[in-house]
Amino acid sequence: MTHKPLPQWAINYLNYIQVPIQEPSHDYLTMICTAHLNRIPFENVSTLINYKTYHKQKRLQQDEKKFVEHLFQHHMGGTCYVINSSLNQLLNQLGFHSRYTFLGGDHVALLVRVPDKQEELYVDCGNGAPFFEPIRLETDPHNVSSYGGIEVKLRPGDEPGTYTYHRAVDGKLLTEMNWPFDTRKTYRFDDFQEAIERYYKPNSLFTAYLRCQIWQLDQQRSLSLVNNVLSIRNSLGEGKKVTLANRKEVREVIDHEFHLPKLPVEKAIDVLEELGVHLFESQKTEEKTI
Repeated sequence: MTHKPLPQWAINYLNYIQVPIQEPSHDYLTMICTAHLNRIPFENVSTLINYKTYHKQKRLQQDEKKFVEHLFQHHMGGTCYVINSSLNQLLNQLGFHSRYTFLGGDHVALLVRVPDKQEELYVDCGNGAPFFEPIRLETDPHNVSSYGGIEVKLRPGDEPGTYTYHRAVDGKLLTEMNWPFDTRKTYRFDDFQEAIERYYKPNSLFTAYLRCQIWQLDQQRSLSLVNNVLSIRNSLGEGKKVTLANRKEVREVIDHEFHLPKLPVEKAIDVLEELGVHLFESQKTEEKTI
């Protein structure tokens, strides 16, 4: 077992994702990543609800205790800044050596080392991507993380320690998500405040749309809600889209498909409407990639 007692928030975190306490290892890290993606949604409901508070405070505080409280109270996850920063704190408590990396000036992920191992592993549970296991950047340059038609590759750059994130959906490369990153650089959470400020601007990627995504490997599928369009993909990449006509249908999908009955999606829709975004005015809502 780990050598130091875990704080209560970390115990609660593990209980929520249904993972036992174990010695840090590659297998244990894989277990955590897989459970995390299947239990905690990538969503901006929490972002929208925090919108006014953020603009009063002008910064986002890293707070793993609040994150865990929101898991139980509201079934919230978040986006990369909240999810991966909280996971970073958990992994360090469990005896891993975890630190931040910054992709494309916008996305936060983790570099994690197992004790007594030299190689750092790429870990990312805040991306809506199928990173069910850590990526061996140094020893697996041809790595591919894929599920249901979504494929991510992390390719080495010209200089040692540099990489680029490439994402494709149904074989189509998303050029807007070609994110370079440099593992030689060290970051603190406050280094991301400028990017977070852009993230909270009106009409940005996470303030102009409603988003919720989760993996359900036990049902061999993934779910993605973007505005009023639900996309369901199976493990083969076959899928369907369902346009939701009103708040009641959104609530039913969040309750019965996502299994997140405490997620306050109605409040997020209220914020969007205050910002001039009306989800149900057009039945031709365009799905954006997350």
